[in-house]
Amino acid sequence: MITTSILALGASLLAFSQAAQAPYERKHAPCTSKSIRKSWADLTAAEKQNYIDADLCLMTLPPKSGIEGAISRWDELQYAHAAQARYIHNVGAFLPFHRYFVTVHDHLLRAECNYTGPLPYWDEPLDVGDIAASPLFSGEPSFGGNGTGSKNCIADGPFVNVTLHFKEDLSTTEYCISRSLNDFAFSMMAARVNVEECLEKKSFGDAWRCLEGRPHSGGHAGVLGTMINILLSPGDPVFYLHHGYLDRLWFDWQSRNPTKRLVEIAGNNTPEFIFPPGGFNFTGPPPFGGNGTGFPPFRGNGTGLPPGGGFAMPAPNKAFEDYFNDGGSLTTLNHTLWSAGIMENVTIEDVMDPERAFVCADYLL
Repeated sequence: MITTSILALGASLLAFSQAAQAPYERKHAPCTSKSIRKSWADLTAAEKQNYIDADLCLMTLPPKSGIEGAISRWDELQYAHAAQARYIHNVGAFLPFHRYFVTVHDHLLRAECNYTGPLPYWDEPLDVGDIAASPLFSGEPSFGGNGTGSKNCIADGPFVNVTLHFKEDLSTTEYCISRSLNDFAFSMMAARVNVEECLEKKSFGDAWRCLEGRPHSGGHAGVLGTMINILLSPGDPVFYLHHGYLDRLWFDWQSRNPTKRLVEIAGNNTPEFIFPPGGFNFTGPPPFGGNGTGFPPFRGNGTGLPPGGGFAMPAPNKAFEDYFNDGGSLTTLNHTLWSAGIMENVTIEDVMDPERAFVCADYLL
């Protein structure tokens, strides 16, 4: 398997344009049945076990979205991220997409696995200095600890026998959840001082680039294994707690000036950070490979997006821009967010305010 490092995500210093935003007015009533987002460290043992059981449920439920090669709902979630990984990182939609994706996961837990508890996030600065001792990876209930052997397969915990299936080219095989905990990388990037630097940024563009840099990279690089793979990282259930935490940071930033920041978006739809050429070869006609009728086609034969060129980022094209409904290469509130048919498409505007109906969440900051 080719592993694509996320360590370089923070190195993409992009020169994005930012449009002026109208003042925010809450014209909608707050949603009434909120998903409570809490730190994993603050959950009771029973709450932790119930959450783990719900994730295990998704790993055993049969697929429903027509994605070729998927064996479970968990596979479908991993596919939805892998298939569009290059269009949801180093772009203006990075934070909105991952808020959407965390919400999709939350919805499946509740609607299909009868989960009723808090949605946990990983408060990462608490574990700087000793990631292996984090309650996420040690004690019971937890997500299990480090990997062992040549493939770094996790050796204990509830997910030790889980088999993942999708590869980077969207073909399928069988492999384990792997980890190689790295406290040096984690502590260097996940430290509180880096978080505070991001929260002090004045514009969405600056805050997003900062959050996608060290705070985002820290969780992935600290866990390594499956989590360091930019396409396949949702295979490790720790992914959702990491991105729940990152979304909490974005919400914290928004809450400091909600009139402006609950409607503020910026950035491009195609990353300017270029991965080394010769990586993953996706073939087929434009815009997204395959038959060009989906985003991307529901298949596992490697004809996903984008066409040709290995893993180098393609230049924007009209078909791509039309799909996202931005009317150009700049990310707007009209931008479409997609989850491979697992849930309905929504727009960035739908997820900007967690109090609106789609996200309907309350972070206990």
